[in-house]
Amino acid sequence: MATCPCFLETLMSRRSVRRFRPDPIPRELVERIVEAGIRAPTAGGGEQWFFVAVLDEARRRRIHELLIQAHMRYAQEVLRTPLPRDKAERWLRVMRRGEYLAPLYIAAYLDLRKRLYRDEYLELERLWAIQSLAAAIENMLLAAHGLGLGGVWLGVPLLMRREFDEVLQPPEGCELQGILAIGYRAEEPGPRPRRPLHEVLRTI
Repeated sequence: MATCPCFLETLMSRRSVRRFRPDPIPRELVERIVEAGIRAPTAGGGEQWFFVAVLDEARRRRIHELLIQAHMRYAQEVLRTPLPRDKAERWLRVMRRGEYLAPLYIAAYLDLRKRLYRDEYLELERLWAIQSLAAAIENMLLAAHGLGLGGVWLGVPLLMRREFDEVLQPPEGCELQGILAIGYRAEEPGPRPRRPLHEVLRTI
């Protein structure tokens, strides 16, 4: 089988981008990104996922407002050591100046309307479906990067699912698991350090 060094370069050079230019994203690119997402491995062939792509300006601005609120809840309520007041206020100002405001949001939903397994295995089915959805999210981030875009995976919307659902209007029975903010990069973040392999790998 032929190797694909270009793909490994794409994977290793991906960064989380939080500031975007306002340039609109063509619908064709949106569809290519989601198509890459649904090529992810999926437990039991279930494809228990649903995606909502948001290009409408009013909805995007509302999502950005909710992201600010969710990040403040994260900073003040979720962290074991809450952010000091001055740091939280500084972060709030940064977000209000446009951090996380993107020309495209893709909301990733868990969709268990079509069940695969017996009821006594619902917890396991849910876990497998979330793992599959996470793989789809990573595929979409890599596809966006390969298409010259930047993106970031946001988990804080789970703190305010009801408010986000009011904007996103998913099918009944779907549960929000994350949102991708995607756009043309307005920043070029460098690599963040990772733990060395010897701390996270055991070969036996």
